[in-house]
Amino acid sequence: MPGILDYHEASKHSPASVRASARRLDWANQPYPYKEYLGDLPAVDLGMPGGSLRFSALDAVAGRPGAPARPLDAGLLARLLGYGASVTRKRSISATEAWYFRSYASAGGLYPVELYVLTGGLPGVEPGLYHYHPMRRALTRLRSGDHRGNAVAAAAGEPALAEAPLVLALTGIPWRTAWKYGPRGFRHLYWDAGMITINLLALAAAAGLPGRVVVGFADGGVEQLLGIDGQTEVPLCLLAIGAGSPAPAAVDAPRLDLAWRGLSAQETAYPEVLAAQASGRLEPGQVNAWRDVAERPNPPISFGPGPSDTLEAVILRRGSARSFDPVPMAGGTLATILDRATRGVPTDYAPGGSQLIEPHVIANRLDGLEPGAYRYNQAFALLGAGDFSSEAGFLCLEQALGRDAAATHFLMADLPAVLAKLGQRGYRAAQLEAGVTGGRIYLAAEAHRIGATGLTFYDDEVTAFFAPPGAEPRSCMLVTAVGPATRRLLPRA
Repeated sequence: MPGILDYHEASKHSPASVRASARRLDWANQPYPYKEYLGDLPAVDLGMPGGSLRFSALDAVAGRPGAPARPLDAGLLARLLGYGASVTRKRSISATEAWYFRSYASAGGLYPVELYVLTGGLPGVEPGLYHYHPMRRALTRLRSGDHRGNAVAAAAGEPALAEAPLVLALTGIPWRTAWKYGPRGFRHLYWDAGMITINLLALAAAAGLPGRVVVGFADGGVEQLLGIDGQTEVPLCLLAIGAGSPAPAAVDAPRLDLAWRGLSAQETAYPEVLAAQASGRLEPGQVNAWRDVAERPNPPISFGPGPSDTLEAVILRRGSARSFDPVPMAGGTLATILDRATRGVPTDYAPGGSQLIEPHVIANRLDGLEPGAYRYNQAFALLGAGDFSSEAGFLCLEQALGRDAAATHFLMADLPAVLAKLGQRGYRAAQLEAGVTGGRIYLAAEAHRIGATGLTFYDDEVTAFFAPPGAEPRSCMLVTAVGPATRRLLPRA
């Protein structure tokens, strides 16, 4: 069976591959962006809470918990999901058509990630397994009763899951993104999941609740629990939110046979995507052996002067820059953004914080930081001085956004080292962490009221540009550009 590096190699962009694969999109066959269950299923309307928790976005993004912890109930769940993953903006494009944008960045606005909720019962929400509808901001109940123990069993007793009153499961629907991006869309599933994950982790932190990302679980157990088939919809990660509520033992969870609305008149399966997901698959007896805990203590959070906008305000304001203004940005602002963005991600394989991603930066226009290429690891290390703005644009699929940004971030991973430690499933972790890091950059930039946007890239050309002589080359996972930007996808009203 081909390994994940075979997929990575085959899904790379190059100037030649991009030109050869150019094709028209079949807009009439564009996938429907919501999972709609058919039939009369019980539902809980959560709505969208007003106000905010009055907690700094920068502190929440960095993972500093608010105090004291707020009790989990339907209102707080509505806040987590409403600000974390729901539709927050509408843009009319004709008298009868509109685009609906969610609270996180998604390539092409395709939103391939679905979200499920497991709870043992919260005030206002009965015990059960639910699916979250981001437009209606409602929970559809798929199973009655407390099934958190089934998620714990699938994750081989992962401690944070075993104590969490709230377990969130993120899944991906490959066709929604492959419709536009083909086999490379597998990467987009995990980027989008990372963007949602940082919203949810930051919102949990603002409420004083611990959060942990769980990547190690038996795929089949989670598929059975959620009622998905592992092909048209695949499990991506679990999130443990809160503590102090022990899950019961696993209970019988018979196969769900619930109908839901089709996505397109015709759907194309991409075997490369299925093979990539299958390459990291874990069976029940493999999860504990896979999980290799390696603590990485986070450096203390600095509390220098900076914007104090609340997290909710920043999430609602966030939108991708459509162009960057040709004016400088303060180097100290970029340092603050990267300080927040590179806090370790709390995971099951590194509870103290995993950092598989290391930003490499082309600095174009930054006051106090000379133009050049840098590596960032709690400080800027100059790799080469000079004006590389044209190179940044070329590396980002020859897009002006990469060239014109004040700073263009290439989120790099040492894939051989990641796979040596975490096996084939480590590829999922690296792509997910890239999405988390990119999402943090988005939010920290917006907290400073500057623009950000995610970009794709020429894989090998990025590696060659940043590779120092004699060092192991790193692979680019995702690109995020930042800088002053008057023109946003959805400017603030």
